[in-house]
Amino acid sequence: MTIGEFSRAVEQDPRSEAADKSILFENGYQTSRGLGYVVNGDFARAVDAAIALGRPLLVAGEPGCGKTELGHAIARHLQIPRLHLYSVKSTSDANELFYAYDAIKRFRESQGGVGGAEVGDYVEFQALGRAILDAHERDRIAHLLRGAHADYRATNDPGPARSVVVIDEIDKASADFANDLLHEIEGLRFRVKEFPAMNGPDGLKREPETPPGDAIAPEHRPIVLITSNEERQLPDAFLRRCVFLDVPFPDKKTLKTIVENGLINRLRRMLGRDAAARHRLDPARRDALVDFFLRFRGVGPQKAPGIAELLDAAALAAIAPDKPLEAVAPAIVKTRPDGKKAADAAATMR
Repeated sequence: MTIGEFSRAVEQDPRSEAADKSILFENGYQTSRGLGYVVNGDFARAVDAAIALGRPLLVAGEPGCGKTELGHAIARHLQIPRLHLYSVKSTSDANELFYAYDAIKRFRESQGGVGGAEVGDYVEFQALGRAILDAHERDRIAHLLRGAHADYRATNDPGPARSVVVIDEIDKASADFANDLLHEIEGLRFRVKEFPAMNGPDGLKREPETPPGDAIAPEHRPIVLITSNEERQLPDAFLRRCVFLDVPFPDKKTLKTIVENGLINRLRRMLGRDAAARHRLDPARRDALVDFFLRFRGVGPQKAPGIAELLDAAALAAIAPDKPLEAVAPAIVKTRPDGKKAADAAATMR
């Protein structure tokens, strides 16, 4: 294995033309996230290191700077069609990364005579669990594909495949979550404790667990990205076993490129493909919008807008080219005091 897989993919597709044509599914649904993402050299080197070492990539930065969509960009550049996203909550447990079991639903349906017989109907595989299943030969995990999961890769099985896992906003979880998470990621193995042991095709008893993580070929090992808003200090043991990437908020030049690359996708989501093609943002208006955006961020708003808000503002500016910049302020202002600061920022540009 050589280091530099992601860097080479980016170098071969510097304008993301091939990456943007790739089809990507997030949690089973086609997504447009990651289109036009601007990857710089620091990003690429960190991703390369994480892939080569088989370690999670911890991506830190302020909210709205593009941490989560880096995972989507990785998948697109490496032509990986499946991304599994897990959004961390304050109540999250590391085991929930593998699967969720709906005991209440099973009990209710069994009492009503609707179901309850097949426990697999009440198990939903989650982000890391799905990635591990993706990475194995189907016959090695078939004993876990029960009930609603029986058809998984049952026909036209493409074989083991690599996927991207994004564990979003680890700061929200309890202090123990980070350390528990490392154990789960390093092991790449899980057990469904609600399933009974079964006899396999060879007649041998199989426990309801996946094969060992070291049985996964390096080329099929999931790429794991963890985001942090740096709202609290993560444990030292956790930090030592991650590859760290600090994502600063983009500078003016990069923001202009982000608007140029990402505007059409935002317009398509708002208006549809055909209508979006009729709108453009001329360079002068784009530059003025970015200046206004940075001036507003520079006056210290209560809720500093991020890239998503900038693209929303750019979309409004494109469909209403004759309106002053104040007309797009609702896209970036989130509190009453910030409305006055946005107006003052716009006034300094007249």
